[in-house]
Amino acid sequence: MTKTRTTRGATTTPVRTPKKEVQRGRGRPPKRLSETTPTKSSRTPKSARKARGDAKDHEDEPNSRAGAAGGDSKAVGSDDDQQERPAAKRRRTYTKRKHADNALDLDACIFFPNRLDAHEANSERFIPTADDQLAFEAVRAEAAAADSRITGIPQSQLDPSTPSTPSAVVSGVGYQVKKIRIGVYEIDSWYISPYPDEYSRHPLLYICEFCLKYMKSEYTYHRHCMKCALRHPPGDEIYRDGNISVFEVDGRKNKVYCQNLCLIGKMFLDTKTLYFDVEPFLFYILCEYDSSGYHFAGYYSKEKRCAQDYNLSCIMILPSKQREGYGKLLIEFSYLLSKKEGTPGSPEKPLSDFGLLSYRSYWRRAIYEILLAMHADVAAPAVSVNELSTQTGMTVDDIISTLQTDGMLQRLPGSTSSSSNNSSGYSIVVDIDKVSEYLDKAKQKNLRRINPSMLMWTPYLTKGPFGSINNTGDSEAPPANGVSNAASGAAEVPVDELSV
Repeated sequence: MTKTRTTRGATTTPVRTPKKEVQRGRGRPPKRLSETTPTKSSRTPKSARKARGDAKDHEDEPNSRAGAAGGDSKAVGSDDDQQERPAAKRRRTYTKRKHADNALDLDACIFFPNRLDAHEANSERFIPTADDQLAFEAVRAEAAAADSRITGIPQSQLDPSTPSTPSAVVSGVGYQVKKIRIGVYEIDSWYISPYPDEYSRHPLLYICEFCLKYMKSEYTYHRHCMKCALRHPPGDEIYRDGNISVFEVDGRKNKVYCQNLCLIGKMFLDTKTLYFDVEPFLFYILCEYDSSGYHFAGYYSKEKRCAQDYNLSCIMILPSKQREGYGKLLIEFSYLLSKKEGTPGSPEKPLSDFGLLSYRSYWRRAIYEILLAMHADVAAPAVSVNELSTQTGMTVDDIISTLQTDGMLQRLPGSTSSSSNNSSGYSIVVDIDKVSEYLDKAKQKNLRRINPSMLMWTPYLTKGPFGSINNTGDSEAPPANGVSNAASGAAEVPVDELSV
């Protein structure tokens, strides 16, 4: 047997083929290029073949007409073609019907990679039956019982027959997160914080100590801690002393962070009412630094433009960081900024119970330190309330209130408020032994103090000789004639020169 080798432009030369190659099928001559079957990738698309066939029909139409007129050529629509087309059409119809029958065979189908059987995948029934309604009522009752256990609200008030919507909660009663986990601490909440309803229903809320994002599950919390790139509050570090740092965060630039901060603060402050309108405020975040980052310990906020010259609006220390002197540290820091601005400051009224105790303790210590230092200096002149206000950054109202509470402000005998001299008729009576004893006890606690040299900060609004955006006036303390402290119940005291 012979096989041929064919090349373009060359003659065909017969070649002798051994018998074994013929038996193995390797001696067959190769097919020509036009006779080979096209591969899948080289086949023409169906749309292109259809368009090509339509164009061919239009090209053959004149020839078919000419052939029909002259009788020399065969027409396209001949009898042979009409006999072949019905058979091909029947074959295609039979093939489609066969595929349709196979699609209706549910047992042969796979639903969601073998997760559903044919009965579960059947979606022909859409109208709920009586059994479905009973099952729904049972699940709703179970959910109401779970809500009662989580929120502490009696199940009688959470009627399972009512729709499960936020309006179904009793008026005036909200969901309270029982605990929060922030860092390595699990802290019990004190008051209700307006977290979203889907988060408030959980007894334990997980909060990232760096970005303050809150999460419902421990798995989500660990995944977030692995991916969170923030290791300090999103603001400017304006103070650092040892492992203590303070960051200034603008509520307009970091709105989400400050809103999360206010939600945490509401858990431990009953009088706090600001949650989401954080743009007019500046937040000062107190952090403890270690190798893993800056860990949140507390914060205080103040208004950017306050007509009453409040230097603090809200202050909160985490319960896990309380009794370490951080509250008085932030209070002292707020007065340091007030002295830097050149304006006496005061906290926003009314103060909470814990806030009033903390401020009274700080005011007393700050005033006692100045009085003791002036008593030790024999050449020092008599001090007035205005001078105490300049040195401490406190308002005259707060100084008079503290002196009256401690019984150190007394009226001189035979003096009147309308005297012609500079004296106002009042004097500061200092018991040096009492003052020294109080300061010695305060030093034994070894509390942290603010180091003014570590502050790197520029006031947001400065008060110069031409006034500022807040209000107009000079940089000196305002006149203190006839100043009264109505909030603390202090008597009206005309202050011109209160001397020691």
